[in-house]
Amino acid sequence: MKVAKVFNNNVVLGVDEQGAELVLLGRGLGFQMSPGADVDLDRVERRFVPSGTTPAERIAAFVDEIPLADIELTERVVELARARLGSHVTEHVLIPMADHLSFALRRAAEGAGEIEYPLQWEVQSLYPAEVAVAREALDLVAAERGVRLPAVEAVPLALHLVNAQFGATDLSTTVQMTELLREVIAIIGTEYRVQVDEQSVDVARFVTHLRYLFVREQQGKKLRETPEELHAALRSARPREYTTAGRIGELLAERFAWSVTTDEILYLALHVSRLVDAAAAGDAASTVGDA
Repeated sequence: MKVAKVFNNNVVLGVDEQGAELVLLGRGLGFQMSPGADVDLDRVERRFVPSGTTPAERIAAFVDEIPLADIELTERVVELARARLGSHVTEHVLIPMADHLSFALRRAAEGAGEIEYPLQWEVQSLYPAEVAVAREALDLVAAERGVRLPAVEAVPLALHLVNAQFGATDLSTTVQMTELLREVIAIIGTEYRVQVDEQSVDVARFVTHLRYLFVREQQGKKLRETPEELHAALRSARPREYTTAGRIGELLAERFAWSVTTDEILYLALHVSRLVDAAAAGDAASTVGDA
């Protein structure tokens, strides 16, 4: 492997025999090195793969500022998350999560107070699996560092794990999606005068559908076309819910400049129908119980 660029004494950009680039971290790895020289592989402690969303320069800036012990701790968190949530939790989440954990640990060491994160209630309601893993991560940090980070730190950690589904490091998409989910559930509750249970299985399925819709849009993929008869049948059977799904599609188009297909509207309408039916049944049961 050859040195392509020296970022500092400890971080270099290497290129392997196939031309693949890697950001390499190791004590003294870049000292007195120059492009074209052979990488001292014995000094390499960590390897990071650049991507379109995380270029080599950004990785180098992060790893130069984050203590190696914090990166190693985050690696164990990522391994835990992958075991619990699946293979979509890749190494791409490592650097941004390490940056956040390192910051949280510094704040704890300085005795700083808790940070009030936005959307914390929505995150806990809409992403229960990721929040559960984030809480396990806080236990892992406490066990390995003897530092109990505030419970609210599970919120940003969970957002990083949700973000892993999109293969991105910037949390802005996940935050936008969470805000949108909150709006959509509020629209359904207001329009149909029902109380939507955010802990329900139907909400979980709706959230999963919207998450995959985001992934499809990012990858430029569309749902397989469905027969017009299905659209006509649903429009006839649930016209109000179909109209609501259309409004959600317009909101997505307006917010993200997407072209939401009629097939997406069909599936959104099905989810809206399930949410409305479940919420109405819950409200009816509550009324009977109060009688």
